[in-house]
This record gives sequence, C-alpha cells and structure tokens, in this order.
Amino acid sequence: MEKRGAKLTIVAGLLGFAAVSLSSVGCGKSGGGDGATGTAGGGGGSGGAGTGIGGQAGASAGSGGGAGAGGAGGTQQGTAGSGPGGGAGTGNATGLAGTTGGGPAGSGGSSAGGSATGGSAAGRGGSAGTGAAGTGGAAGSDSVTRTASTFKFSHFPIQTSTSGVWNGPTTPGTQATSTTYDTVVLENGYLRVTLLPKYGGRILSIVHKPTNQELLYQNPIGTPYLMGEGIFYYDYLVIMGGIFPSFPEPEHGKYWNQPYDLAVVSESKDAITVRMSRRDDLAVATGVPSKYDVGRTDVLVELDVTLRAGSTSVELGTKLTNTKSTAIPKLEYWTVTTLAPGSTPGTTAIPLNTRILAAMDKVHLLESSWAWFGSAEERVSGEIFKWKNLASFKNWMDQGTAFANPDYRANWSGLLNEDKGRGVVRVSDNVKTPGLKLWTFGPQGLNININDSTVWVRPTIEMWHGITPEFWMRGTMAANEVRQWNQSFFPILGLTGVTAASENGAVQLSSTKSGSNTALSVAATLTLPNQTVKAILRLNGSSVAEQDVVVATAGPTTVSANVPNSQAPTGAVFAVEFRQGDRSLLAGQTTLP
Repeated sequence: MEKRGAKLTIVAGLLGFAAVSLSSVGCGKSGGGDGATGTAGGGGGSGGAGTGIGGQAGASAGSGGGAGAGGAGGTQQGTAGSGPGGGAGTGNATGLAGTTGGGPAGSGGSSAGGSATGGSAAGRGGSAGTGAAGTGGAAGSDSVTRTASTFKFSHFPIQTSTSGVWNGPTTPGTQATSTTYDTVVLENGYLRVTLLPKYGGRILSIVHKPTNQELLYQNPIGTPYLMGEGIFYYDYLVIMGGIFPSFPEPEHGKYWNQPYDLAVVSESKDAITVRMSRRDDLAVATGVPSKYDVGRTDVLVELDVTLRAGSTSVELGTKLTNTKSTAIPKLEYWTVTTLAPGSTPGTTAIPLNTRILAAMDKVHLLESSWAWFGSAEERVSGEIFKWKNLASFKNWMDQGTAFANPDYRANWSGLLNEDKGRGVVRVSDNVKTPGLKLWTFGPQGLNININDSTVWVRPTIEMWHGITPEFWMRGTMAANEVRQWNQSFFPILGLTGVTAASENGAVQLSSTKSGSNTALSVAATLTLPNQTVKAILRLNGSSVAEQDVVVATAGPTTVSANVPNSQAPTGAVFAVEFRQGDRSLLAGQTTLP
C-alpha cells in the first residue's frame, strides 16, 4: 500500500528443508485442478496419517472464478518442508499450488482470478484468502511433545578424590571412554530442545528444524584441562556444552558436573514446562582452591524450561530462593551459554566469520592475563577499552576474557554465524542480570585434533550472564529472599546485525539513498512463524507505511518502503513496530545517517 508517498514491499523469506530422519511418511494427494471458467479451483488433498507431510495446496481459481480452497492439513504434524507458498492467480492466469509443507502463504490476487492459497507449515493446511486482495493460507495447529532419550558423552579419563577434586596427573590420559546420560526432549514443529539434568542441569541442544541448524555447542570429546592450576572449583574442568548455571561461585561453579532434580511442572499440547532444580547443599570440598570461599548457602536454584506450540523461542525461567532465615553474605550466579549457531546437528563449531552481538561501548579486557588485548582495542584507561574490533571473532588473536563495562544494560545479546547468516539471541531483563562475560578460545580452536587429549581449546564462544557485573564481585541475598527472572533464546535468520530485540524476536533496520528517494529496510526474525502480524514503519513518529505480513519460517521477514529524501533527512528517526491485534510484539528504531 502507499501512504504519504511511500511504497511498501513485503517479502517472506524462502524456506529450507528440515533434515529429519523419518520412519514413516504419509503424503497428501495432489491438489485439485483449476475449475471451469467462473468456478473455484479444487481443494488440496488430505495429508497422510502418522508423521505425514501436509497435503499440497490446491491450484488457485480459474479465470473469473472465486478463490480456491486451501489444501487440507495432514492429520498429524508433518515435517517442515521448504517450498515457497503458492502464487496468486491474477486476471485469467492460473495460480500455482503451494509445495508440500513449510511454505509461507501466498498473497491473494488483485484481479478476477481470485486469491491463492500457499502451502503452510509442517502439515498445516492453509485456508483460502478472501476478497480480491486476500491473503493466503494461515498457520494451523501445532503441538508440543515430551520424550525420553539419552546422550552419550565421550571423554578422556577423569581422576578425582571422593570430594570431586582432581587428584590425577596434570596430563590427561589418552584412552577415551564414554558416559551415557538420560535426557528429555521437548519438541514442536519448529524446535527440538534437549535437556540433560544429571550433568549440571543444562539445556544441551536447541535445533531449529526448518533450517536444521543447531544453536548450541556440544563437545564431541571432553578432556580434563588446567588440572592443579587453582583456576576451577574442582581444580579441573571438562567442557560438555549447552546452557547451564555457574553457582554459587564463578568459573563454572560447584555444580557444573553435578545432578539436578527433574520435574514436569505443566504439560499440554500447547505448552510444556520442565523444571531442573538443585539446592546448594555441599560444603567446601577438601582441596578446593582457597579463592572459592562462599561455602554452603542452601540456595535453591529452579530452572523452568518452557516450549510452546507454534513458537521458535525457548523460555528459561530462573528462580533463586534463600531457604534460610539468615542473609547470605556472598555468592555469584551466572548463566553460561556455549554457542555455535548455524551448525549442523552433531557437528557443532563456529567459523572464523563469527560476530558477537552485544550493544555496549566499553569492555574490561583482562590484559594482565592476555597481553595481546593491549593492542586489540582503543584504550580508555587501565584495562578498560572501547568495544569495536573484538565484536568480530577474526580479530581475536588468542583466547581471553572480557566483561561489559561497567555492566551490560541492553536486554539482548547473541552470536551470529556470518558464513551461514544464522545466529542465536538471548533476551532478558538485564537489570537483574547486569553481568556479561565473553570467553573465546581464540582462532586456534577452529583447527584442532579432537582426539588429542592434551588439546582442550574448542570452536565455540561462551557468553555468560550474571547477577553481578564481573567475576569475584560477590552478590548477597537477604534472609528468605526470592529472586527470579526470565530469559528467551531463539534463532535469528538472514540478519547481519541486531537493532533491537524482545522475547518475540529481533529486528535490523537500515536505509539507502538512491537519487531522490530513500529506501527504508527492515529485516526481522519473529518467534511466531506462519502467523500474520502487522508491520508499521514510521519516520519521526509518523506512519509512512503499514501492511499485514505472514512471518517467514526459515528466513527473514523483510519490509521496505521508499520515501522522498525530503521525508528522510539526516538525523530522522526511523522506527518499526510489529503488532498482532492489540499486542506489540517487537519495536526498534535507528537514526538515519
């Protein structure tokens, strides 16, 4: 539509295949053919039973006819497909049928040919568009399931005392073994989330099914490292990966390898919440490095992981309860995220072209431990530097630790695989979690012999989020205090950066001048795939364009508007808002150059 001289274009990104191994796949019949002149096209066939692929959408209306009916959905949820939605029949042309599953809905035709119905997501039939400019198929039902599984963790020998502190040699053994852990898998049509309670209470894996991309890192072979150097609580560490707590101490804390209890909080086809919990009931173990002096706090940690139907977001609710009637004078709590977005499941790694997404101006670089930091960024004072170059992983000459300075204020952060154009974003209330720690193993972690037990660097970046700004800045808890916050983790697709984010997605804004016009561009990843939302573009608070758009499943949802340069001067505020009914989902703004 046009408004105040603005031309708006809505594009839903093309879809990729979900690489899923299926034991039984039922296919729908082919869509009906065109009706005779003046009649509607036939509807699509029904999807097969079982884990079937949804029926194909019927062809659009014959010349002069009304809208063709949408293809019926499979009787059960199908596997995400990749085809684009059906095109609209315009004039006397015949619209194309939507390909099986996964495609976004096609837009309705504006001529007498009637509205097209695009294929909808994973076994969901689209309903017909209405009117000459009606939209295509709408997203249908989705559901969440919970299943039991196992994870086999390969690792080199681990030798500890009865209290868990390393008492073996400082060089690890060379014969790998394995330990199998029970896992819980939460799954909907878009995400497969694996939880591993018995080894640190972690979210081990988040796979985005339409693109078959893993968001998190899993170590193919764990090796003990830095034994006897007084760095970690148990005087050694083994990397497994995923998202997990470090408490009540920093540097992975006391419970990174300890069991958490598991309980199902609520379960329906619309949403499942599973709780992993652990009380700090262990006193300081004999042999622990002396700097780890918090001791037993009896703090109860509860991690509620929720997956909802029709969503590409994993929700992590964190609750800390001081179970004692006395104050806790010192403790720390960090959420460790071990990231490798854009990876193939089972073969996780970041590339050299990886970007750290963090909205901050300054960082504390631990130059005293890694001297190369001194020339990596522009120094402000002491070990405080401006944040610019190190946002790109290829500028990390070596491993090292950085903290946002003086703390982290933005509600989002994340990691972007620039080779794949895919990333992961975390959204939370950073008033409650003002700490952001970055750790990379440096580029030497990209080319390693994984079977060499003495090589412990790995191809991942860790982003830590804490209740205190840095390690060793101890926090406190009042008697019987309860502290809680929510975090959301979701994939971003086709973005090169992030302007703003909410629990419903992330958006990137840009502009380009060409001749007498300025192109305003929006690319967003929303966590409500195949649902219709309204995009509103504004300049200096005034709407220049708005349009309904179906959220893309496996790529960015893009919106653009062309306005005269006179409406878009340097310094003008360009903003976008995505809404669904009365609900504001996501908003962001930038200043035009």
